[in-house]
Amino acid sequence: MVAENIPQHGASIPAQPAAHELAQSQPSGLQSSGSQPPSSTSPLTDDPDRIATATKRYLEISENRLSAQTDWYTELVPSDKALLHMVCETAVRGFITWAQSYRSPRDYAPVSTGHIFLVAPVEFMRSIKLSQTLDATRIIVEVIVDNLDMLASSGAAQQDLLNAALIYSRSVAFSAAEVYANAAEVHGTWDARDEAFVIESLIGGETGTSLQARMTSFRWTSQTQSIAFVGKPDSTSGELRAGMKQDRLRRHVSAMGGFVCMSQHQDLLVALFGSPEQGIPDTDPEHPAAYAHALASGTTIGSGRITPTSSGTTGGSAAGSHSAAVSHSGEHDAAHATAQPSLDAMLGDAGASPDERLSIDSLSRLVMPLFDVQHPVCMGPVRQGFEGASYTVRAALGGYHAAFAIANCPRPLASNDVLPERALFGDADARNELYNDIYVMLKQNNEKNSVLATVKAYLFNGGSLDKTAQELSVHPNTVRYRLRRSVDLTGWDPTDPREAYVLLTALKIGMIQDSNPDL
Repeated sequence: MVAENIPQHGASIPAQPAAHELAQSQPSGLQSSGSQPPSSTSPLTDDPDRIATATKRYLEISENRLSAQTDWYTELVPSDKALLHMVCETAVRGFITWAQSYRSPRDYAPVSTGHIFLVAPVEFMRSIKLSQTLDATRIIVEVIVDNLDMLASSGAAQQDLLNAALIYSRSVAFSAAEVYANAAEVHGTWDARDEAFVIESLIGGETGTSLQARMTSFRWTSQTQSIAFVGKPDSTSGELRAGMKQDRLRRHVSAMGGFVCMSQHQDLLVALFGSPEQGIPDTDPEHPAAYAHALASGTTIGSGRITPTSSGTTGGSAAGSHSAAVSHSGEHDAAHATAQPSLDAMLGDAGASPDERLSIDSLSRLVMPLFDVQHPVCMGPVRQGFEGASYTVRAALGGYHAAFAIANCPRPLASNDVLPERALFGDADARNELYNDIYVMLKQNNEKNSVLATVKAYLFNGGSLDKTAQELSVHPNTVRYRLRRSVDLTGWDPTDPREAYVLLTALKIGMIQDSNPDL
Protein backbone atom coordinates (compact mmCIF):
# COMPACT_ATOMS: atom_id res chain seq x y z
CA MET A 1 0.00 0.00 0.00
CA VAL A 2 1.06 3.61 -0.50
CA ALA A 3 0.91 5.87 2.55
CA GLU A 4 -1.51 8.78 2.32
CA ASN A 5 -2.69 11.56 4.58
CA ILE A 6 -6.00 10.05 5.55
CA PRO A 7 -8.30 10.32 8.59
CA GLN A 8 -7.78 7.91 11.46
CA HIS A 9 -10.10 4.93 11.92
CA GLY A 10 -13.43 6.03 13.36
CA ALA A 11 -12.97 9.67 12.37
CA SER A 12 -15.98 11.56 11.09
CA ILE A 13 -16.17 11.36 7.30
CA PRO A 14 -17.99 14.14 5.49
CA ALA A 15 -20.93 13.05 3.36
CA GLN A 16 -20.35 12.79 -0.40
CA PRO A 17 -21.47 16.14 -1.88
CA ALA A 18 -23.99 16.30 -4.65
CA ALA A 19 -22.83 16.76 -8.24
CA HIS A 20 -23.65 20.46 -8.38
CA GLU A 21 -21.87 21.04 -5.06
CA LEU A 22 -18.76 19.31 -6.34
CA ALA A 23 -18.81 21.46 -9.44
CA GLN A 24 -19.12 24.60 -7.35
CA SER A 25 -16.26 23.53 -5.07
CA GLN A 26 -13.76 23.14 -7.91
CA PRO A 27 -11.17 25.85 -8.63
CA SER A 28 -12.42 28.58 -10.94
CA GLY A 29 -10.34 27.16 -13.77
CA LEU A 30 -12.52 24.01 -13.66
CA GLN A 31 -15.88 25.80 -13.60
CA SER A 32 -17.95 25.21 -16.68
CA SER A 33 -19.58 28.12 -18.41
CA GLY A 34 -22.97 28.02 -19.97
CA SER A 35 -21.54 29.63 -23.05
CA GLN A 36 -18.62 27.23 -23.35
CA PRO A 37 -19.17 24.84 -26.27
CA PRO A 38 -18.86 21.09 -25.62
CA SER A 39 -15.46 19.56 -26.24
CA SER A 40 -14.95 17.66 -29.47
CA THR A 41 -12.36 15.37 -27.89
CA SER A 42 -12.27 13.12 -24.85
CA PRO A 43 -11.11 14.74 -21.59
CA LEU A 44 -9.12 11.56 -20.92
CA THR A 45 -5.42 11.38 -21.67
CA ASP A 46 -4.39 9.08 -24.50
CA ASP A 47 -1.06 8.25 -22.83
CA PRO A 48 -1.19 4.50 -21.93
CA ASP A 49 1.60 4.85 -19.34
CA ARG A 50 -0.27 7.60 -17.49
CA ILE A 51 -3.45 5.51 -17.58
CA ALA A 52 -1.68 2.45 -16.17
CA THR A 53 -0.02 4.50 -13.42
CA ALA A 54 -3.30 6.26 -12.55
CA THR A 55 -5.18 2.95 -12.34
CA LYS A 56 -2.62 1.51 -9.93
CA ARG A 57 -2.57 4.65 -7.76
CA TYR A 58 -6.37 4.89 -7.63
CA LEU A 59 -6.59 1.35 -6.30
CA GLU A 60 -3.81 1.87 -3.77
CA ILE A 61 -5.31 5.09 -2.41
CA SER A 62 -8.79 3.55 -2.33
CA GLU A 63 -7.54 0.61 -0.30
CA ASN A 64 -5.90 2.98 2.20
CA ARG A 65 -9.10 4.98 2.54
CA LEU A 66 -11.24 1.87 2.95
CA SER A 67 -9.01 0.78 5.84
CA ALA A 68 -9.21 4.20 7.49
CA GLN A 69 -12.79 5.23 6.82
CA THR A 70 -14.78 2.00 7.32
CA ASP A 71 -15.22 -0.41 10.21
CA TRP A 72 -15.71 -3.48 8.07
CA TYR A 73 -12.84 -3.52 5.55
CA THR A 74 -10.08 -4.51 7.99
CA GLU A 75 -12.23 -7.39 9.26
CA LEU A 76 -12.52 -9.01 5.83
CA VAL A 77 -10.54 -12.19 5.28
CA PRO A 78 -7.84 -12.00 2.56
CA SER A 79 -9.98 -13.86 0.01
CA ASP A 80 -12.85 -11.34 0.46
CA LYS A 81 -10.44 -8.43 0.12
CA ALA A 82 -9.16 -9.97 -3.10
CA LEU A 83 -12.72 -10.20 -4.43
CA LEU A 84 -13.40 -6.57 -3.57
CA HIS A 85 -10.09 -5.50 -5.14
CA MET A 86 -11.05 -7.36 -8.31
CA VAL A 87 -14.41 -5.60 -8.48
CA CYS A 88 -12.85 -2.18 -7.79
CA GLU A 89 -10.21 -2.72 -10.45
CA THR A 90 -12.89 -3.72 -12.96
CA ALA A 91 -14.84 -0.56 -12.09
CA VAL A 92 -11.81 1.73 -12.55
CA ARG A 93 -10.80 0.15 -15.85
CA GLY A 94 -14.41 0.30 -17.01
CA PHE A 95 -14.54 4.02 -16.23
CA ILE A 96 -11.32 4.70 -18.16
CA THR A 97 -12.59 2.77 -21.19
CA TRP A 98 -15.97 4.55 -21.11
CA ALA A 99 -14.47 8.03 -20.50
CA GLN A 100 -12.67 7.82 -23.83
CA SER A 101 -16.07 8.31 -25.51
CA TYR A 102 -17.20 11.14 -23.19
CA ARG A 103 -17.62 14.57 -24.80
CA SER A 104 -20.18 16.38 -22.64
CA PRO A 105 -23.01 15.65 -20.15
CA ARG A 106 -25.24 15.14 -23.20
CA ASP A 107 -22.77 13.45 -25.49
CA TYR A 108 -21.36 10.15 -24.28
CA ALA A 109 -21.66 6.47 -25.03
CA PRO A 110 -24.19 4.38 -23.07
CA VAL A 111 -22.84 3.49 -19.64
CA SER A 112 -22.51 -0.28 -19.13
CA THR A 113 -21.58 -1.26 -15.57
CA GLY A 114 -23.41 -4.53 -14.98
CA HIS A 115 -20.28 -6.53 -15.80
CA ILE A 116 -18.48 -5.08 -12.77
CA PHE A 117 -20.37 -7.28 -10.32
CA LEU A 118 -20.28 -10.37 -12.51
CA VAL A 119 -16.57 -10.90 -11.85
CA ALA A 120 -17.45 -13.21 -8.96
CA PRO A 121 -21.14 -12.56 -8.27
CA VAL A 122 -22.09 -15.41 -5.95
CA GLU A 123 -18.99 -15.31 -3.77
CA PHE A 124 -18.92 -11.51 -3.70
CA MET A 125 -22.53 -11.05 -2.57
CA ARG A 126 -22.25 -13.75 0.08
CA SER A 127 -19.21 -12.07 1.63
CA ILE A 128 -19.80 -8.34 1.14
CA LYS A 129 -23.03 -6.47 1.81
CA LEU A 130 -24.63 -3.97 -0.54
CA SER A 131 -23.94 -1.12 1.91
CA GLN A 132 -20.27 -2.08 1.93
CA THR A 133 -20.16 -2.19 -1.87
CA LEU A 134 -21.65 1.30 -1.99
CA ASP A 135 -19.05 2.44 0.55
CA ALA A 136 -16.31 1.19 -1.74
CA THR A 137 -17.94 2.87 -4.77
CA ARG A 138 -18.16 6.20 -2.94
CA ILE A 139 -14.52 6.08 -1.91
CA ILE A 140 -13.30 5.20 -5.41
CA VAL A 141 -15.24 8.14 -6.85
CA GLU A 142 -13.73 10.42 -4.19
CA VAL A 143 -10.24 9.21 -5.10
CA ILE A 144 -10.82 9.84 -8.81
CA VAL A 145 -12.31 13.30 -8.14
CA ASP A 146 -9.38 14.21 -5.84
CA ASN A 147 -6.86 13.10 -8.45
CA LEU A 148 -8.34 14.15 -11.78
CA ASP A 149 -4.98 15.43 -12.96
CA MET A 150 -3.72 11.85 -13.23
CA LEU A 151 -6.08 11.11 -16.12
CA ALA A 152 -7.11 14.46 -17.58
CA SER A 153 -5.70 15.33 -20.98
CA SER A 154 -5.24 18.92 -19.78
CA GLY A 155 -6.06 21.21 -16.89
CA ALA A 156 -9.10 22.56 -18.71
CA ALA A 157 -10.41 19.04 -19.26
CA GLN A 158 -10.66 18.21 -15.54
CA GLN A 159 -14.20 19.61 -15.21
CA ASP A 160 -15.42 17.37 -18.05
CA LEU A 161 -13.68 14.40 -16.44
CA LEU A 162 -15.36 15.23 -13.14
CA ASN A 163 -18.79 15.22 -14.79
CA ALA A 164 -17.96 11.91 -16.44
CA ALA A 165 -16.92 10.39 -13.09
CA LEU A 166 -20.20 11.42 -11.44
CA ILE A 167 -22.28 10.00 -14.31
CA TYR A 168 -20.35 6.72 -14.21
CA SER A 169 -20.54 6.38 -10.40
CA ARG A 170 -24.31 6.83 -10.51
CA SER A 171 -24.57 3.97 -12.98
CA VAL A 172 -22.32 1.77 -10.81
CA ALA A 173 -24.51 2.39 -7.75
CA PHE A 174 -27.69 1.47 -9.65
CA SER A 175 -26.03 -1.65 -11.07
CA ALA A 176 -24.93 -2.75 -7.61
CA ALA A 177 -28.46 -2.32 -6.25
CA GLU A 178 -29.94 -4.23 -9.17
CA VAL A 179 -27.49 -7.13 -8.91
CA TYR A 180 -27.99 -7.46 -5.15
CA ALA A 181 -31.78 -7.20 -5.51
CA ASN A 182 -31.84 -9.92 -8.16
CA ALA A 183 -29.64 -12.15 -6.02
CA ALA A 184 -31.90 -11.60 -3.01
CA GLU A 185 -34.97 -12.41 -5.11
CA VAL A 186 -33.44 -15.65 -6.37
CA HIS A 187 -32.27 -16.59 -2.88
CA GLY A 188 -35.69 -15.79 -1.45
CA THR A 189 -37.38 -17.90 -4.13
CA TRP A 190 -35.25 -20.90 -3.30
CA ASP A 191 -35.80 -20.39 0.44
CA ALA A 192 -39.56 -20.20 -0.14
CA ARG A 193 -39.47 -23.46 -2.12
CA ASP A 194 -37.45 -25.18 0.60
CA GLU A 195 -39.78 -23.90 3.30
CA ALA A 196 -42.84 -25.07 1.37
CA PHE A 197 -41.26 -28.51 0.94
CA VAL A 198 -40.42 -28.70 4.65
CA ILE A 199 -43.89 -27.67 5.84
CA GLU A 200 -45.73 -29.99 3.44
CA SER A 201 -43.46 -32.90 4.40
CA LEU A 202 -43.99 -32.27 8.12
CA ILE A 203 -47.76 -32.15 7.65
CA GLY A 204 -47.56 -35.48 5.81
CA GLY A 205 -45.47 -37.00 8.61
CA GLU A 206 -42.43 -37.48 6.37
CA THR A 207 -39.26 -37.04 8.42
CA GLY A 208 -36.69 -39.00 6.40
CA THR A 209 -33.16 -38.04 5.43
CA SER A 210 -34.29 -35.82 2.55
CA LEU A 211 -36.39 -33.66 4.85
CA GLN A 212 -33.72 -33.59 7.54
CA ALA A 213 -31.17 -32.34 5.00
CA ARG A 214 -33.52 -29.51 4.01
CA MET A 215 -34.27 -28.61 7.63
CA THR A 216 -30.57 -28.52 8.47
CA SER A 217 -30.26 -25.50 6.18
CA PHE A 218 -32.78 -23.78 8.49
CA ARG A 219 -30.64 -24.82 11.51
CA TRP A 220 -32.90 -27.65 12.72
CA THR A 221 -31.21 -30.65 14.37
CA SER A 222 -32.35 -33.71 16.28
CA GLN A 223 -32.06 -31.63 19.47
CA THR A 224 -34.11 -28.65 18.29
CA GLN A 225 -37.23 -27.77 20.26
CA SER A 226 -40.11 -26.82 17.95
CA ILE A 227 -43.50 -25.17 18.25
CA ALA A 228 -45.91 -24.37 15.40
CA PHE A 229 -48.65 -21.77 14.88
CA VAL A 230 -51.39 -22.11 12.24
CA GLY A 231 -54.03 -19.63 11.12
CA LYS A 232 -55.36 -17.66 8.18
CA PRO A 233 -52.85 -15.04 6.99
CA ASP A 234 -53.83 -11.41 7.36
CA SER A 235 -55.36 -10.42 4.03
CA THR A 236 -56.07 -6.77 4.87
CA SER A 237 -52.52 -5.41 4.59
CA GLY A 238 -51.53 -6.61 1.11
CA GLU A 239 -48.62 -8.76 0.02
CA LEU A 240 -45.93 -6.11 0.49
CA ARG A 241 -46.82 -5.32 4.09
CA ALA A 242 -47.33 -9.01 4.86
CA GLY A 243 -43.85 -9.73 3.54
CA MET A 244 -42.41 -6.92 5.67
CA LYS A 245 -44.18 -8.33 8.73
CA GLN A 246 -42.70 -11.77 8.10
CA ASP A 247 -39.24 -10.31 7.61
CA ARG A 248 -39.51 -8.41 10.90
CA LEU A 249 -40.65 -11.60 12.64
CA ARG A 250 -37.68 -13.57 11.30
CA ARG A 251 -35.22 -10.92 12.45
CA HIS A 252 -36.77 -10.69 15.92
CA VAL A 253 -36.68 -14.47 16.39
CA SER A 254 -33.12 -14.67 15.06
CA ALA A 255 -32.05 -11.95 17.52
CA MET A 256 -33.46 -14.09 20.34
CA GLY A 257 -31.44 -17.10 19.18
CA GLY A 258 -34.24 -18.97 17.42
CA PHE A 259 -35.09 -19.81 13.82
CA VAL A 260 -38.17 -19.92 11.62
CA CYS A 261 -39.60 -22.03 8.80
CA MET A 262 -42.78 -20.52 7.40
CA SER A 263 -45.01 -21.29 4.42
CA GLN A 264 -48.62 -21.44 3.31
CA HIS A 265 -50.56 -24.71 3.28
CA GLN A 266 -53.67 -24.33 1.15
CA ASP A 267 -55.20 -21.10 2.50
CA LEU A 268 -53.45 -21.24 5.89
CA LEU A 269 -50.13 -19.85 7.12
CA VAL A 270 -47.96 -22.33 9.02
CA ALA A 271 -45.17 -20.82 11.15
CA LEU A 272 -42.73 -23.28 12.72
CA PHE A 273 -40.28 -21.94 15.30
CA GLY A 274 -37.16 -23.71 16.52
CA SER A 275 -34.95 -23.21 19.56
CA PRO A 276 -31.60 -24.82 20.37
CA GLU A 277 -32.39 -24.56 24.09
CA GLN A 278 -33.75 -27.39 26.21
CA GLY A 279 -37.44 -26.63 25.95
CA ILE A 280 -39.30 -23.39 25.26
CA PRO A 281 -40.65 -21.87 28.51
CA ASP A 282 -44.09 -20.33 28.82
CA THR A 283 -42.55 -16.95 29.66
CA ASP A 284 -39.04 -15.58 29.89
CA PRO A 285 -38.23 -15.83 33.63
CA GLU A 286 -35.85 -12.87 33.35
CA HIS A 287 -38.49 -10.67 31.69
CA PRO A 288 -41.78 -11.46 33.47
CA ALA A 289 -43.17 -8.02 32.66
CA ALA A 290 -42.00 -7.91 29.03
CA TYR A 291 -45.46 -8.33 27.54
CA ALA A 292 -47.06 -5.87 29.94
CA HIS A 293 -44.41 -3.32 29.02
CA ALA A 294 -45.04 -3.91 25.32
CA LEU A 295 -48.75 -3.33 25.80
CA ALA A 296 -48.17 -0.23 27.90
CA SER A 297 -45.89 1.25 25.25
CA GLY A 298 -48.41 0.47 22.51
CA THR A 299 -46.14 -1.74 20.41
CA THR A 300 -48.72 -4.51 19.97
CA ILE A 301 -52.03 -4.47 18.13
CA GLY A 302 -54.90 -3.75 20.47
CA SER A 303 -54.98 -5.08 24.02
CA GLY A 304 -53.92 -8.50 25.14
CA ARG A 305 -54.02 -10.91 28.04
CA ILE A 306 -51.57 -13.66 28.99
CA THR A 307 -52.78 -16.72 30.85
CA PRO A 308 -49.64 -18.57 32.01
CA THR A 309 -49.58 -22.32 31.59
CA SER A 310 -49.38 -24.60 34.59
CA SER A 311 -48.68 -27.94 32.93
CA GLY A 312 -45.39 -27.09 31.20
CA THR A 313 -44.78 -26.82 27.53
CA THR A 314 -45.45 -30.38 26.46
CA GLY A 315 -48.37 -31.75 28.41
CA GLY A 316 -52.13 -31.64 27.92
CA SER A 317 -54.14 -28.63 29.09
CA ALA A 318 -57.63 -27.26 29.38
CA ALA A 319 -58.83 -24.12 27.68
CA GLY A 320 -58.53 -21.08 29.86
CA SER A 321 -56.41 -22.76 32.57
CA HIS A 322 -53.41 -24.36 30.89
CA SER A 323 -52.78 -22.51 27.62
CA ALA A 324 -50.72 -19.41 27.00
CA ALA A 325 -53.57 -17.54 25.39
CA VAL A 326 -53.29 -14.10 23.88
CA SER A 327 -56.52 -12.33 22.95
CA HIS A 328 -56.35 -9.48 20.48
CA SER A 329 -59.01 -6.93 19.73
CA GLY A 330 -57.39 -6.30 16.34
CA GLU A 331 -57.92 -2.54 16.55
CA HIS A 332 -55.45 0.27 17.19
CA ASP A 333 -56.24 3.15 19.45
CA ALA A 334 -56.66 5.94 16.90
CA ALA A 335 -55.00 8.52 19.13
CA HIS A 336 -51.98 6.31 19.68
CA ALA A 337 -51.67 5.51 15.99
CA THR A 338 -51.61 9.21 15.25
CA ALA A 339 -49.07 9.95 17.96
CA GLN A 340 -46.69 7.18 16.90
CA PRO A 341 -46.79 6.72 13.10
CA SER A 342 -43.67 4.52 13.06
CA LEU A 343 -43.07 1.62 10.69
CA ASP A 344 -43.45 -0.80 13.60
CA ALA A 345 -46.86 0.68 14.43
CA MET A 346 -47.92 0.51 10.79
CA LEU A 347 -46.89 -3.15 10.55
CA GLY A 348 -48.39 -4.10 13.90
CA ASP A 349 -44.94 -5.26 14.96
CA ALA A 350 -45.09 -6.48 18.56
CA GLY A 351 -41.33 -6.30 18.99
CA ALA A 352 -39.20 -7.83 21.70
CA SER A 353 -36.85 -6.64 24.40
CA PRO A 354 -33.22 -6.50 23.19
CA ASP A 355 -32.14 -9.28 25.57
CA GLU A 356 -35.42 -11.21 25.68
CA ARG A 357 -35.26 -14.96 25.13
CA LEU A 358 -37.58 -17.26 23.23
CA SER A 359 -40.73 -18.23 25.09
CA ILE A 360 -44.31 -19.13 24.21
CA ASP A 361 -45.25 -15.63 25.39
CA SER A 362 -42.76 -13.85 23.11
CA LEU A 363 -43.47 -16.05 20.09
CA SER A 364 -47.22 -15.52 20.51
CA ARG A 365 -46.75 -11.75 20.57
CA LEU A 366 -44.50 -11.76 17.53
CA VAL A 367 -46.54 -14.09 15.33
CA MET A 368 -50.08 -12.88 16.01
CA PRO A 369 -49.90 -9.80 13.70
CA LEU A 370 -49.36 -12.18 10.77
CA PHE A 371 -52.82 -13.72 11.15
CA ASP A 372 -56.34 -12.59 10.29
CA VAL A 373 -58.05 -11.29 13.45
CA GLN A 374 -61.41 -12.75 12.35
CA HIS A 375 -60.18 -16.36 12.40
CA PRO A 376 -58.73 -18.65 15.07
CA VAL A 377 -55.03 -19.26 15.54
CA CYS A 378 -53.80 -22.52 17.01
CA MET A 379 -50.40 -23.45 18.43
CA GLY A 380 -49.06 -26.97 18.81
CA PRO A 381 -47.15 -28.31 21.81
CA VAL A 382 -43.39 -27.99 22.18
CA ARG A 383 -41.65 -31.08 20.82
CA GLN A 384 -38.06 -32.12 20.13
CA GLY A 385 -36.31 -33.20 16.94
CA PHE A 386 -37.61 -33.79 13.42
CA GLU A 387 -40.43 -36.08 14.54
CA GLY A 388 -41.35 -33.46 17.12
CA ALA A 389 -41.46 -30.75 14.48
CA SER A 390 -43.86 -32.87 12.43
CA TYR A 391 -46.00 -33.53 15.50
CA THR A 392 -46.40 -29.89 16.53
CA VAL A 393 -47.26 -28.82 12.96
CA ARG A 394 -49.90 -31.55 12.61
CA ALA A 395 -51.31 -30.75 16.06
CA ALA A 396 -51.56 -27.03 15.30
CA LEU A 397 -53.24 -27.74 11.96
CA GLY A 398 -55.74 -30.13 13.54
CA GLY A 399 -56.35 -27.67 16.37
CA TYR A 400 -57.10 -24.88 13.89
CA HIS A 401 -59.87 -26.93 12.26
CA ALA A 402 -61.24 -27.99 15.65
CA ALA A 403 -61.24 -24.41 16.97
CA PHE A 404 -64.49 -23.65 15.15
CA ALA A 405 -66.29 -25.93 17.63
CA ILE A 406 -65.05 -23.88 20.61
CA ALA A 407 -67.09 -21.02 22.05
CA ASN A 408 -65.12 -17.87 22.90
CA CYS A 409 -62.01 -19.41 21.41
CA PRO A 410 -58.79 -17.89 22.80
CA ARG A 411 -56.07 -16.70 20.40
CA PRO A 412 -53.84 -18.53 20.18
CA LEU A 413 -55.60 -21.73 21.11
CA ALA A 414 -53.42 -24.59 22.40
CA SER A 415 -53.92 -27.71 20.30
CA ASN A 416 -54.07 -29.82 23.48
CA ASP A 417 -57.14 -27.87 24.55
CA VAL A 418 -59.16 -29.36 21.69
CA LEU A 419 -58.07 -33.00 21.83
CA PRO A 420 -61.67 -34.34 21.83
CA GLU A 421 -62.69 -32.25 18.81
CA ARG A 422 -59.54 -33.27 16.94
CA ALA A 423 -60.20 -36.93 17.68
CA LEU A 424 -63.80 -36.58 16.44
CA PHE A 425 -62.69 -35.98 12.85
CA GLY A 426 -60.01 -38.65 12.79
CA ASP A 427 -56.88 -37.00 14.18
CA ALA A 428 -54.80 -40.05 15.13
CA ASP A 429 -52.33 -37.97 17.15
CA ALA A 430 -55.12 -36.58 19.31
CA ARG A 431 -56.64 -40.04 19.80
CA ASN A 432 -53.30 -41.51 20.83
CA GLU A 433 -52.63 -38.63 23.21
CA LEU A 434 -56.02 -39.04 24.87
CA TYR A 435 -55.38 -42.76 25.24
CA ASN A 436 -51.76 -42.66 26.42
CA ASP A 437 -51.69 -39.45 28.46
CA ILE A 438 -55.07 -39.77 30.15
CA TYR A 439 -56.63 -43.24 29.98
CA VAL A 440 -53.42 -45.21 30.49
CA MET A 441 -52.38 -42.90 33.33
CA LEU A 442 -55.74 -43.47 35.05
CA LYS A 443 -55.70 -47.23 34.45
CA GLN A 444 -52.23 -47.72 35.96
CA ASN A 445 -52.01 -51.24 34.43
CA ASN A 446 -55.16 -52.21 36.28
CA GLU A 447 -58.61 -51.85 34.74
CA LYS A 448 -60.16 -52.15 38.22
CA ASN A 449 -58.06 -49.28 39.52
CA SER A 450 -60.13 -47.34 42.05
CA VAL A 451 -59.20 -43.94 40.61
CA LEU A 452 -60.21 -45.01 37.08
CA ALA A 453 -63.42 -46.55 38.37
CA THR A 454 -64.29 -43.42 40.34
CA VAL A 455 -63.63 -41.00 37.46
CA LYS A 456 -65.62 -43.23 35.11
CA ALA A 457 -68.59 -43.48 37.51
CA TYR A 458 -68.47 -39.75 38.26
CA LEU A 459 -68.52 -38.74 34.60
CA PHE A 460 -71.09 -41.35 33.57
CA ASN A 461 -73.37 -40.11 36.38
CA GLY A 462 -73.31 -36.55 35.13
CA GLY A 463 -70.86 -35.29 37.77
CA SER A 464 -73.02 -36.26 40.76
CA LEU A 465 -70.99 -36.99 43.93
CA ASP A 466 -73.91 -38.70 45.67
CA LYS A 467 -74.76 -41.02 42.79
CA THR A 468 -71.07 -41.89 42.35
CA ALA A 469 -70.61 -42.62 46.06
CA GLN A 470 -73.78 -44.71 46.10
CA GLU A 471 -72.75 -46.70 43.03
CA LEU A 472 -69.28 -47.40 44.43
CA SER A 473 -70.53 -47.89 48.01
CA VAL A 474 -68.08 -45.35 49.40
CA HIS A 475 -68.36 -42.04 51.26
CA PRO A 476 -68.59 -38.83 49.13
CA ASN A 477 -65.30 -37.65 50.67
CA THR A 478 -63.64 -40.75 49.27
CA VAL A 479 -64.96 -39.79 45.85
CA ARG A 480 -63.53 -36.29 46.29
CA TYR A 481 -60.12 -37.69 47.30
CA ARG A 482 -59.97 -40.00 44.30
CA LEU A 483 -60.98 -37.20 41.92
CA ARG A 484 -58.17 -35.03 43.29
CA ARG A 485 -55.85 -37.98 42.80
CA SER A 486 -56.91 -38.20 39.14
CA VAL A 487 -55.92 -34.57 38.63
CA ASP A 488 -52.44 -35.39 39.94
CA LEU A 489 -52.18 -38.27 37.46
CA THR A 490 -53.48 -36.56 34.31
CA GLY A 491 -53.54 -32.80 34.87
CA TRP A 492 -57.24 -32.70 34.00
CA ASP A 493 -60.00 -31.90 36.52
CA PRO A 494 -63.23 -33.94 36.20
CA THR A 495 -65.16 -31.34 38.19
CA ASP A 496 -64.55 -28.71 35.48
CA PRO A 497 -67.15 -29.03 32.68
CA ARG A 498 -64.71 -28.57 29.79
CA GLU A 499 -62.02 -30.81 31.28
CA ALA A 500 -64.65 -33.40 32.18
CA TYR A 501 -65.50 -33.58 28.46
CA VAL A 502 -61.84 -34.21 27.64
CA LEU A 503 -61.64 -36.95 30.27
CA LEU A 504 -64.90 -38.54 29.14
CA THR A 505 -63.66 -38.68 25.54
CA ALA A 506 -60.39 -40.25 26.70
CA LEU A 507 -62.24 -42.86 28.75
CA LYS A 508 -64.45 -43.88 25.82
CA ILE A 509 -61.47 -44.08 23.46
CA GLY A 510 -59.63 -46.20 26.04
CA MET A 511 -62.56 -48.54 26.63
CA ILE A 512 -63.13 -49.04 22.89
CA GLN A 513 -59.43 -49.54 22.14
CA ASP A 514 -58.94 -52.00 25.00
CA SER A 515 -61.87 -54.09 23.77
CA ASN A 516 -60.72 -53.88 20.14
CA PRO A 517 -56.87 -53.81 20.12
CA ASP A 518 -56.76 -54.17 16.32
CA LEU A 519 -58.61 -50.90 15.68
